Amino acid sequence: MTISTDKTELQKQIAYANELKAKGFDYGFAVGTAFVESMRNTHYKHTGTALDELIDNSIEAGASQVCIALGYSQKSKAKPDALAVIDDGHGMPPGMLRPAAAWGGTHRHNDEVRTGFGRFGFGLPSASVNQARKFSIYSVVAGGNWHCVSVDLDEIAAGKHTDKTGKVHVPEEQENCEPPKWVFEHIECHMPGGKLPHGTVVIWDKMDRIKWSTTKGMRDNLLQHFGVMYRNYLQQTGIKFDGTVVEPLDPLFVTPGFRYFDEDEDRAKALEPAELEVKSKRSDGEKVKLTVRFALFPHRFFSKDKEKDAANRNSNNRFKVANDHRGIIVCRMGRQIDVVERTPWQNIEKFRNDDRYWAVEVDFPAELDEEFTIANSKQGVVMSDRIWDLLADAGMEKNIRLLRKEVSAMQKADKTKPEDPNKDRPSEASMKESEKFRRLRTPSNSAEREAKAKEQFEQYVKQKAKEQKRPEELVRSEAKEEEVAHPYKVEFDNHPGAPFYRVIQRGGMKVLEINTSHRFYTDVYASPAADRFLRAGLEVLLFSIGEAELDALGNQDKSNFYHVEKTAWSERLEVALDVLHKFGHDEDSVDSADEGIEIEAA
Repeated sequence: MTISTDKTELQKQIAYANELKAKGFDYGFAVGTAFVESMRNTHYKHTGTALDELIDNSIEAGASQVCIALGYSQKSKAKPDALAVIDDGHGMPPGMLRPAAAWGGTHRHNDEVRTGFGRFGFGLPSASVNQARKFSIYSVVAGGNWHCVSVDLDEIAAGKHTDKTGKVHVPEEQENCEPPKWVFEHIECHMPGGKLPHGTVVIWDKMDRIKWSTTKGMRDNLLQHFGVMYRNYLQQTGIKFDGTVVEPLDPLFVTPGFRYFDEDEDRAKALEPAELEVKSKRSDGEKVKLTVRFALFPHRFFSKDKEKDAANRNSNNRFKVANDHRGIIVCRMGRQIDVVERTPWQNIEKFRNDDRYWAVEVDFPAELDEEFTIANSKQGVVMSDRIWDLLADAGMEKNIRLLRKEVSAMQKADKTKPEDPNKDRPSEASMKESEKFRRLRTPSNSAEREAKAKEQFEQYVKQKAKEQKRPEELVRSEAKEEEVAHPYKVEFDNHPGAPFYRVIQRGGMKVLEINTSHRFYTDVYASPAADRFLRAGLEVLLFSIGEAELDALGNQDKSNFYHVEKTAWSERLEVALDVLHKFGHDEDSVDSADEGIEIEAA
């Protein structure tokens, strides 16, 4: 998921600032100080949702990194008294900071093509005064000098920025004013290259409404919050809070590599996604795509001890995430907005506690804004009757009822499925035989790799012991024998939207998992033209690439490269294979000698 950040964004800001200057714009907030104070009551659920407004701006500015830094006036680092959002986007030109500090000061209002998150220019000032009595904006463009503007509600209340007519004005923009020292110290430690040649810094001082007053409280809650809200953008724009990298978190728990996906041996089940073509009211009836994802969670998915329900201290990290997302998760352009807790459908008017065992997500493009009324604070969504009808026609209502029945059945009996017998595959034998010719690389952190392999092995043992209803020690012993005899193994699983393959190390066994929901599987690997030799060759290819990924464990740069590039390869491959059908011909296909492909259960 990407936000358009072409070079014209900065030019648009320059033109907008010049236009305001030419018109003699007086930079008034509004008549009377009461307006500014009343804007403090703009509803934000908590500090994280207010900070989202600033992060949105950073992503729209083309930032590759956003850092939330904490400032302390005392020696103790337990409670911060200042906060800064730092980004390396294109920055704002002189003349743009004053309108940015005012409500409605945006160059994007009434844009014909909506490419960003914001539309009305309320986010930065509303979020800032909601959380603090003073905020400052510092910005620099490439080759330029720092400039800034500060808004202090106490000064406004004292009448310092009020003219004779009672109108409150945005303070004058200052030239050659740099952010404070503690901000530069954070930049040096956590921004790319330790410098900020261009970008923007927003600082909150006099913080009197912060949800979590301690550093620990902020870190524990905001890392998870940002991981959910920006899960689809963290490959494009990295986010750090107090120096800690924000990990993407899919509340459907079906995306490999995301936080809590492999919290334990249980896995969420991704159901077939839906894609709706909807006529936009803005673009002459042009059809745009709205996507829907579904997931079902095993009965003990949220339990630490899998023999007991998830309650009190037995609930794992997934539990709170699921509780916070009981309902229909709504995203706009991949950025999460809200969780709708009611529907117009009979007996599903309001979601209940048991609905945590499944999840559904709707993601709509900006062209459908008029169908999804979004609050100015980007936290609430009201879907039109037309959208509800389209979702029902596409099967959402039916699927929710089926998911509820499935959950009810799981509660009555925690069913397990038998494991299919494993078979030797040519690719597994080939990789094992060729191991002695492999040019070994020294892993960057062999201890980290070994620990991860042990963790994967123990999760596998617990999962199989649970499915087969056998003692863990017996399953563990058999698994150890299996990894000695078969150090390579091919498995299959269904992960819509995930890369077309992944390779993990489970103890001493390297496992290639092929994603059956990707076009690579349906159009190439399992196509009628693919014989046993071709499939074995593809498996060997993916094993070989996967081993390089495993060798990169412990080297953050290399691991990030494979994670980002594999996702990009998979997306490009999905599209290219779809287009390939336009150029392929029926006569190019040959009948396969196989009657079918035997897939081992994951």
